Amino acid sequence: MKIKLLIVVLIINSVAYSQSEKEIAFENDIIKLVEEMEFMYGYDQTLREYTIYKTFDKSETDRIENLSDSIRINEIARRQFKSDSLRKFIWKNYINPKDAEHTERMIEITKKYGFPSIERIKKHYNKKFTDPEFDPLIIFIHSPKKYWKELKELMLNEYQNGRINKCQYGYALWQFTGRKSFQPMLDNGFKIVEENGKSTIKSTCE
Repeated sequence: MKIKLLIVVLIINSVAYSQSEKEIAFENDIIKLVEEMEFMYGYDQTLREYTIYKTFDKSETDRIENLSDSIRINEIARRQFKSDSLRKFIWKNYINPKDAEHTERMIEITKKYGFPSIERIKKHYNKKFTDPEFDPLIIFIHSPKKYWKELKELMLNEYQNGRINKCQYGYALWQFTGRKSFQPMLDNGFKIVEENGKSTIKSTCE
């Protein structure tokens, strides 16, 4: 009995030490990690926005996004590519390949340091982000299907170890199940609410 108890204690201590090591390594490498992830996030968002707004001008895309629904829809329609071939070319050659590369890099980062949530980053990083909307989770949300099985297991582990909250896990799980249903989100920290006559899904996490 004593031997079994000792083994359990050693396992617990080993896991705790491993988690502590990840946090120390994360703090030590925080600047280079944030700069790298900001680049991946910026690339991800800029290329996707270009296929919608046909501009790399961030101030212009922000202006359009802040328009009322009807005006924004008309503005986007006006900016559509005359031929869809360029849009498909951008997705095939610039977005999809980089989504795969960025996903693989984020998997490496997560395995080595634990998932770099905004909450964890802010514990060790006191500078302003290049983009106020920066969030490494979005890089995983845009991951190709071939990574979903691995990412389900990886993010469940991060949730169980407290490095992401319930809502972040639910949001990720929604992506990794093909976005076919909002149930993974509703089962993990989200709820449906009525706002201005519309049903919307809202996070219950702080």
